[in-house]
Amino acid sequence: MPSRLTVATALAVFVPLAALAAGSESLSTGGQGAQGALGINDAVRAGEARRGASLSTGPAGPLAPRAEYARLPVYVGNVGDKPVRMRIGPKTDTRDSLQGEYSAGGAKDVRLLSGEWSDGTFLMEESDDGTRVSGNWEGRIDQNGWVRGNWTDAFNPAIVLPFLIRPLGGYLVIPPFDMRPGSGVTYAPPPPKSSITIGNPR
Repeated sequence: MPSRLTVATALAVFVPLAALAAGSESLSTGGQGAQGALGINDAVRAGEARRGASLSTGPAGPLAPRAEYARLPVYVGNVGDKPVRMRIGPKTDTRDSLQGEYSAGGAKDVRLLSGEWSDGTFLMEESDDGTRVSGNWEGRIDQNGWVRGNWTDAFNPAIVLPFLIRPLGGYLVIPPFDMRPGSGVTYAPPPPKSSITIGNPR
């Protein structure tokens, strides 16, 4: 079994992507034998169950929109020349992170999303079958909460498309990047406080 690359690990080694591959129109080419890990554990388990735990037999089929994502805030934008519409919300168990789904070009099927941000950088993975990573989003967050960057096809890394996504309706799931020193901006519940107290030595 190959080692799994988490979103947080990938953020730690964030490197800007190559320039846009000319003439690419597809958001994903698919392919046989590609493997990966998406940061949505229940989707991975469900996908593996549908596929008999085999990760290299090709796509399990298009994913339908999930009921639990129906009321999440919406982001819109473009990947290359294709319009995209996302429903994303913050993860409840991980700071500065999101999850959700998106559709491209008016398609009925969706791709699952899992992302994180740190110090103005943004990284998101997608899965077209709930089991493996089908695309990677890497970008920068601006002062308005818009994210610009590059989308890379996980099955054919030569396909790199620029993307721009922005919030629709004013609710910011991906917060603006505040570069002011000492701003203290936090966009998730604070970490649990320790119950251990240390007194002053006498």
